[in-house]
Amino acid sequence: MLVGGLVAASLFGISSFIVILLLYQYAGSDALTDDVGDVFTKLNTIAEYAERRLAAASEGESLPKPPQILANQTALRLALATTLAFNAILFTVAGMASGLSFTDLTRTLGLRRFQPRAVWRPIVACGACYIGILFYSTIISQLGIEFLVPNSTVPGGVLRDNTSLAIAFVLAVIAAPFVEELFFRGFLFGGLLRWGFWPAAAISATVFTLVHFDPGSIIPFFGIGLVMAHLFYARGTLWDSIVFHFVFNGTSFAILISQR
Repeated sequence: MLVGGLVAASLFGISSFIVILLLYQYAGSDALTDDVGDVFTKLNTIAEYAERRLAAASEGESLPKPPQILANQTALRLALATTLAFNAILFTVAGMASGLSFTDLTRTLGLRRFQPRAVWRPIVACGACYIGILFYSTIISQLGIEFLVPNSTVPGGVLRDNTSLAIAFVLAVIAAPFVEELFFRGFLFGGLLRWGFWPAAAISATVFTLVHFDPGSIIPFFGIGLVMAHLFYARGTLWDSIVFHFVFNGTSFAILISQR
Protein backbone atom coordinates (compact mmCIF):
# COMPACT_ATOMS: atom_id res chain seq x y z
CA MET A 1 0.00 0.00 0.00
CA LEU A 2 2.96 2.33 0.57
CA VAL A 3 3.71 2.14 -3.17
CA GLY A 4 0.21 3.37 -3.89
CA GLY A 5 0.73 6.28 -1.53
CA LEU A 6 4.06 7.24 -3.13
CA VAL A 7 2.54 7.06 -6.61
CA ALA A 8 -0.34 9.23 -5.41
CA ALA A 9 2.05 11.79 -3.93
CA SER A 10 4.02 11.96 -7.18
CA LEU A 11 0.87 12.37 -9.24
CA PHE A 12 -0.34 15.08 -6.86
CA GLY A 13 2.79 17.13 -7.54
CA ILE A 14 2.45 16.63 -11.30
CA SER A 15 -1.24 17.48 -11.24
CA SER A 16 -0.59 20.70 -9.29
CA PHE A 17 1.90 21.78 -11.96
CA ILE A 18 -0.60 20.99 -14.72
CA VAL A 19 -3.33 22.98 -12.95
CA ILE A 20 -1.02 26.02 -12.87
CA LEU A 21 -0.28 25.67 -16.59
CA LEU A 22 -3.98 25.36 -17.42
CA LEU A 23 -4.82 28.42 -15.36
CA TYR A 24 -2.22 30.49 -17.16
CA GLN A 25 -3.28 29.17 -20.57
CA TYR A 26 -7.05 29.60 -20.28
CA ALA A 27 -7.52 32.26 -17.60
CA GLY A 28 -4.55 34.48 -18.35
CA SER A 29 -1.76 35.84 -16.20
CA ASP A 30 -4.31 37.46 -13.85
CA ALA A 31 -5.70 34.06 -12.89
CA LEU A 32 -6.42 34.96 -9.28
CA THR A 33 -8.23 32.02 -7.73
CA ASP A 34 -9.18 33.74 -4.46
CA ASP A 35 -9.93 37.20 -3.15
CA VAL A 36 -7.00 39.19 -1.81
CA GLY A 37 -8.35 38.99 1.74
CA ASP A 38 -11.15 40.17 3.98
CA VAL A 39 -13.03 43.45 3.56
CA PHE A 40 -10.34 45.42 5.43
CA THR A 41 -7.59 44.03 3.21
CA LYS A 42 -9.62 44.91 0.13
CA LEU A 43 -10.18 48.47 1.36
CA ASN A 44 -6.49 48.85 2.18
CA THR A 45 -5.55 47.60 -1.30
CA ILE A 46 -7.94 50.10 -2.91
CA ALA A 47 -6.57 52.93 -0.74
CA GLU A 48 -2.98 52.11 -1.69
CA TYR A 49 -3.93 52.03 -5.38
CA ALA A 50 -5.68 55.39 -5.07
CA GLU A 51 -2.53 56.92 -3.56
CA ARG A 52 -0.34 55.51 -6.34
CA ARG A 53 -2.79 56.73 -8.99
CA LEU A 54 -2.91 60.27 -7.54
CA ALA A 55 0.87 60.38 -7.28
CA ALA A 56 1.27 59.20 -10.89
CA ALA A 57 -1.33 61.69 -12.14
CA SER A 58 0.27 64.62 -10.32
CA GLU A 59 3.68 63.80 -11.80
CA GLY A 60 2.34 63.20 -15.29
CA GLU A 61 3.32 59.54 -15.29
CA SER A 62 1.31 56.68 -16.78
CA LEU A 63 -1.43 55.52 -14.45
CA PRO A 64 -0.84 52.20 -12.64
CA LYS A 65 -2.94 49.19 -13.54
CA PRO A 66 -5.88 48.68 -11.14
CA PRO A 67 -5.24 45.84 -8.68
CA GLN A 68 -7.20 42.63 -8.99
CA ILE A 69 -9.10 42.24 -5.74
CA LEU A 70 -11.73 39.62 -6.49
CA ALA A 71 -11.13 36.08 -7.69
CA ASN A 72 -11.26 35.40 -11.41
CA GLN A 73 -14.27 33.06 -11.59
CA THR A 74 -13.04 31.42 -14.80
CA ALA A 75 -9.73 30.61 -13.13
CA LEU A 76 -11.47 29.49 -9.95
CA ARG A 77 -13.86 27.13 -11.74
CA LEU A 78 -11.03 25.71 -13.82
CA ALA A 79 -8.84 25.13 -10.76
CA LEU A 80 -11.65 23.43 -8.83
CA ALA A 81 -12.85 21.29 -11.74
CA THR A 82 -9.32 20.22 -12.68
CA THR A 83 -8.51 19.34 -9.08
CA LEU A 84 -11.70 17.30 -8.86
CA ALA A 85 -10.83 15.43 -12.05
CA PHE A 86 -7.32 14.69 -10.82
CA ASN A 87 -8.72 13.43 -7.52
CA ALA A 88 -10.73 10.85 -9.43
CA ILE A 89 -7.66 9.85 -11.45
CA LEU A 90 -5.43 9.64 -8.39
CA PHE A 91 -8.01 7.54 -6.57
CA THR A 92 -7.98 5.00 -9.41
CA VAL A 93 -4.24 5.00 -10.14
CA ALA A 94 -3.19 4.76 -6.50
CA GLY A 95 -5.58 1.87 -5.95
CA MET A 96 -4.12 0.04 -8.91
CA ALA A 97 -0.54 0.80 -7.76
CA SER A 98 -1.23 -0.86 -4.40
CA GLY A 99 -1.15 -4.22 -6.16
CA LEU A 100 -4.34 -5.34 -4.41
CA SER A 101 -7.60 -6.35 -6.01
CA PHE A 102 -10.66 -4.25 -5.19
CA THR A 103 -11.89 -6.99 -2.86
CA ASP A 104 -8.56 -7.30 -1.03
CA LEU A 105 -8.15 -3.53 -0.81
CA THR A 106 -11.56 -2.97 0.76
CA ARG A 107 -10.91 -5.82 3.17
CA THR A 108 -7.46 -4.52 4.15
CA LEU A 109 -8.79 -1.02 4.78
CA GLY A 110 -11.78 -2.32 6.73
CA LEU A 111 -14.25 -0.81 4.28
CA ARG A 112 -16.43 -3.90 4.54
CA ARG A 113 -17.08 -3.22 8.22
CA PHE A 114 -19.15 -0.06 8.35
CA GLN A 115 -21.07 0.11 11.64
CA PRO A 116 -23.64 2.93 11.86
CA ARG A 117 -23.78 2.63 15.65
CA ALA A 118 -20.07 3.46 15.87
CA VAL A 119 -20.21 6.78 13.98
CA TRP A 120 -20.37 8.60 17.32
CA ARG A 121 -16.61 8.03 17.69
CA PRO A 122 -15.48 10.17 14.74
CA ILE A 123 -18.25 12.71 15.38
CA VAL A 124 -17.16 13.22 19.01
CA ALA A 125 -13.52 13.37 17.88
CA CYS A 126 -14.45 16.00 15.29
CA GLY A 127 -16.21 18.11 17.90
CA ALA A 128 -13.19 17.89 20.21
CA CYS A 129 -10.90 18.97 17.35
CA TYR A 130 -13.09 21.97 16.55
CA ILE A 131 -12.94 23.06 20.18
CA GLY A 132 -9.15 22.63 20.10
CA ILE A 133 -8.87 24.70 16.91
CA LEU A 134 -11.02 27.43 18.47
CA PHE A 135 -8.73 27.63 21.51
CA TYR A 136 -5.64 27.54 19.28
CA SER A 137 -6.96 30.32 17.03
CA THR A 138 -7.86 32.48 20.03
CA ILE A 139 -4.41 32.10 21.59
CA ILE A 140 -2.59 32.74 18.30
CA SER A 141 -4.72 35.83 17.65
CA GLN A 142 -4.05 37.17 21.15
CA LEU A 143 -0.32 36.67 20.59
CA GLY A 144 -0.58 38.60 17.33
CA ILE A 145 0.91 35.81 15.19
CA GLU A 146 -1.41 36.43 12.26
CA PHE A 147 0.23 34.10 9.73
CA LEU A 148 -0.45 31.14 12.05
CA VAL A 149 -4.19 31.85 12.29
CA PRO A 150 -6.03 29.03 10.41
CA ASN A 151 -7.85 30.02 7.24
CA SER A 152 -10.38 28.13 5.16
CA THR A 153 -8.68 26.10 2.44
CA VAL A 154 -11.76 26.66 0.24
CA PRO A 155 -11.39 29.97 -1.66
CA GLY A 156 -13.84 32.58 -0.42
CA GLY A 157 -14.48 33.60 -4.03
CA VAL A 158 -16.78 30.60 -4.50
CA LEU A 159 -19.44 32.42 -2.49
CA ARG A 160 -20.12 34.78 -5.40
CA ASP A 161 -20.74 32.12 -8.04
CA ASN A 162 -23.15 29.18 -7.79
CA THR A 163 -21.16 26.99 -10.20
CA SER A 164 -17.90 27.52 -8.30
CA LEU A 165 -19.73 26.88 -5.04
CA ALA A 166 -21.22 23.60 -6.31
CA ILE A 167 -17.85 22.32 -7.59
CA ALA A 168 -16.18 23.32 -4.32
CA PHE A 169 -18.86 21.44 -2.35
CA VAL A 170 -18.34 18.22 -4.33
CA LEU A 171 -14.56 18.55 -4.03
CA ALA A 172 -14.35 19.42 -0.32
CA VAL A 173 -17.27 17.56 1.21
CA ILE A 174 -17.67 14.48 -1.00
CA ALA A 175 -14.43 13.74 -2.86
CA ALA A 176 -11.83 14.81 -0.27
CA PRO A 177 -13.01 12.55 2.60
CA PHE A 178 -12.71 9.46 0.39
CA VAL A 179 -9.68 10.32 -1.74
CA GLU A 180 -7.54 11.89 1.00
CA GLU A 181 -8.31 9.17 3.51
CA LEU A 182 -7.42 6.48 0.96
CA PHE A 183 -4.09 8.22 0.30
CA PHE A 184 -2.96 9.53 3.66
CA ARG A 185 -4.44 7.05 6.12
CA GLY A 186 -5.02 4.00 3.95
CA PHE A 187 -1.86 3.90 1.83
CA LEU A 188 0.70 6.20 3.47
CA PHE A 189 -0.08 5.57 7.14
CA GLY A 190 -0.98 1.93 6.53
CA GLY A 191 2.21 1.33 4.54
CA LEU A 192 4.40 2.93 7.23
CA LEU A 193 2.85 1.05 10.15
CA ARG A 194 5.73 -1.43 10.02
CA TRP A 195 7.75 1.34 11.71
CA GLY A 196 5.20 1.71 14.51
CA PHE A 197 2.14 3.85 15.07
CA TRP A 198 3.75 7.18 15.99
CA PRO A 199 6.31 7.38 13.13
CA ALA A 200 3.61 6.36 10.63
CA ALA A 201 1.07 8.79 12.08
CA ALA A 202 3.56 11.67 12.25
CA ILE A 203 4.79 11.24 8.66
CA SER A 204 1.31 10.84 7.17
CA ALA A 205 0.01 13.81 9.22
CA THR A 206 2.94 15.96 8.05
CA VAL A 207 2.34 15.19 4.37
CA PHE A 208 -1.40 15.70 4.84
CA THR A 209 -0.73 19.10 6.39
CA LEU A 210 1.71 20.33 3.75
CA VAL A 211 -0.53 19.59 0.75
CA HIS A 212 -3.14 22.04 2.07
CA PHE A 213 -0.79 25.00 1.44
CA ASP A 214 -1.93 27.09 4.43
CA PRO A 215 0.68 28.17 7.06
CA GLY A 216 -2.06 28.77 9.61
CA SER A 217 -3.28 25.18 9.28
CA ILE A 218 0.10 23.51 9.87
CA ILE A 219 -0.32 22.92 13.61
CA PRO A 220 -4.12 22.24 13.64
CA PHE A 221 -4.04 19.95 10.60
CA PHE A 222 -1.06 18.03 11.94
CA GLY A 223 -3.08 17.30 15.09
CA ILE A 224 -6.11 16.39 13.00
CA GLY A 225 -3.94 14.06 10.91
CA LEU A 226 -2.85 12.26 14.09
CA VAL A 227 -6.47 11.96 15.25
CA MET A 228 -7.63 10.47 11.95
CA ALA A 229 -4.68 8.04 11.92
CA HIS A 230 -5.68 6.89 15.41
CA LEU A 231 -9.31 6.50 14.38
CA PHE A 232 -8.25 4.19 11.55
CA TYR A 233 -5.72 2.34 13.70
CA ALA A 234 -7.99 1.83 16.72
CA ARG A 235 -10.69 -0.17 14.95
CA GLY A 236 -8.97 -1.06 11.68
CA THR A 237 -11.62 0.51 9.46
CA LEU A 238 -11.07 3.52 7.24
CA TRP A 239 -14.74 4.43 7.65
CA ASP A 240 -14.01 6.13 10.98
CA SER A 241 -11.52 8.59 9.48
CA ILE A 242 -13.75 9.07 6.41
CA VAL A 243 -16.73 9.99 8.61
CA PHE A 244 -14.52 12.34 10.64
CA HIS A 245 -13.26 14.00 7.45
CA PHE A 246 -16.79 14.29 6.05
CA VAL A 247 -18.19 15.88 9.22
CA PHE A 248 -15.21 18.24 9.60
CA ASN A 249 -15.28 19.45 5.99
CA GLY A 250 -19.07 19.60 5.95
CA THR A 251 -19.11 21.77 9.07
CA SER A 252 -16.37 24.02 7.69
CA PHE A 253 -18.26 24.39 4.41
CA ALA A 254 -21.49 25.25 6.25
CA ILE A 255 -19.62 27.95 8.18
CA LEU A 256 -18.23 29.32 4.91
CA ILE A 257 -21.70 29.43 3.30
CA SER A 258 -23.08 31.25 6.35
CA GLN A 259 -20.84 34.18 5.36
CA ARG A 260 -22.52 34.48 1.96
